[in-house]
Amino acid sequence: MVSHVRIIALAIAGAGLICLPAQARTVKSAAASRIALPNAPFSVLPAKGVIKRYKLVSLLSPLAQKEKETVNDFLDVKDAIVFEGNVKLRENIHMAYGSANVVRSAFEQALIDGDRLIVIRGDLDCRKLDTSAMHGVFVLGNVTCDTVWLGMSPFYVKGNLVARTLLAGSADDDEGYGNEGETQVRVDGTVSSPKVRTWHFGLGHLKFAEGSAEEVQVERVDRDAAGPCSYTNDC
Repeated sequence: MVSHVRIIALAIAGAGLICLPAQARTVKSAAASRIALPNAPFSVLPAKGVIKRYKLVSLLSPLAQKEKETVNDFLDVKDAIVFEGNVKLRENIHMAYGSANVVRSAFEQALIDGDRLIVIRGDLDCRKLDTSAMHGVFVLGNVTCDTVWLGMSPFYVKGNLVARTLLAGSADDDEGYGNEGETQVRVDGTVSSPKVRTWHFGLGHLKFAEGSAEEVQVERVDRDAAGPCSYTNDC
């Protein structure tokens, strides 16, 4: 005979698997997740509606907005992950690779499924944020992460961006003009990090806070070197 306590526990566990009848599917945090989801749930929504609702095209960099192909590619994204409120993760935001047999959190699985346009309606605090494999990351608050790696995808921060240990930016290949960062990255507030490394990217258009390290352009292999790096000396 099953106890009332066990019945209640099973009911609670099963509640997280119920699909909402609306277009959105909302996933709440789980204690066993490798990534600690925020108190507020996230929803996976059709990207077209999210882009329109939050006017994301207007949040692209001025250069990106002028490039028709870039805007069209952005509008072709299928789904978007939307967090309502502040987000604090104890691990990383990046494209997860590895064995298909690995048990992943709902958030990690959403990234793998291709829903890699992320909108956060609040502040983001995390260990590592890597936008290189994302369709876009839009934070309508502040960003404070240990490391921030920026790649060839739209990245917008309404407030301030703080990378506690490293801020790095990289173009996809050697054909970069050196100002790809200006096309991909927009931060309305200030930027601060004790170490800033870019490779064919360029973040000179951003407003660096007092006390932040200056951007140093390095070879690709030196992006995460311990330093010291300079324009003339090796890392």
